Amino acid sequence: MELKDLLYDKRGHAAWVTLHRPHALNAITCEMIRSLRLAAEDARDDANVRALVITGTGRGFCAGADIRVLDSTSLAGFRDFLVLLTEVWSFIRTFPKPTIAAINGVVVGAGFELTLVCDFRLAARTARIGSAEVRINQPMTNGSTYLLARLIGETKAKEIGMTGDILDAAEAGRLGLVNSVVEPEALEYAVEELVQKLVSRGPLAVAAVKQSFARNRDVDIETAIMVENEVATACFTSADQKEGLEAFREKRARQWTGK
Repeated sequence: MELKDLLYDKRGHAAWVTLHRPHALNAITCEMIRSLRLAAEDARDDANVRALVITGTGRGFCAGADIRVLDSTSLAGFRDFLVLLTEVWSFIRTFPKPTIAAINGVVVGAGFELTLVCDFRLAARTARIGSAEVRINQPMTNGSTYLLARLIGETKAKEIGMTGDILDAAEAGRLGLVNSVVEPEALEYAVEELVQKLVSRGPLAVAAVKQSFARNRDVDIETAIMVENEVATACFTSADQKEGLEAFREKRARQWTGK
């Protein structure tokens, strides 16, 4: 697997993708997008991997699409770039395992949109977070108006999207845009702690909860209940269900198989 503009490694039960163009604050290229898809597919297919972590090298998580690429491309080229970006960001949004954005520094534009499609966002205290695309006359894309409004409410989402203002990590935490804010040197530990917590839970149940949230975003409560009951029934018939109950009774660690 040949990857460009990112690093990929596995640590315990987590696959780590590190956007790696530090000289450009990890600005996005087509090569990076394609490599992210390849790495994520490998993480999806590895039964030992229980979570996917995305972070950046150096001072930034991701500065969005590389302005030099956008400045030199044609309309057809921009459309192709947008289609590729949408396909891969959608792949991350629908990834079957938990996804974590470890926001180590500045993140704007398409990088910000990448964090929105992740399940969890953990930020270093020094991170700066926002859309900023309107500053170059671009709107938010990849379903970001949909996702951001559901995370922090439409009023504040409109303010972020329409002004291009950048939030500090503390404000992002207050708004509920990120799950937690930690000191920069503690970010990796905080991510690993979250991964361990997720790994200790039943993998089928974790996946079912994620699936239910995704399916229930735009439905009425009756449909939401139906979806939840459907995935609960599937979990109940699994071997992990029996293991979870037996381990609880026996007061021992659970040995999940994902079956």
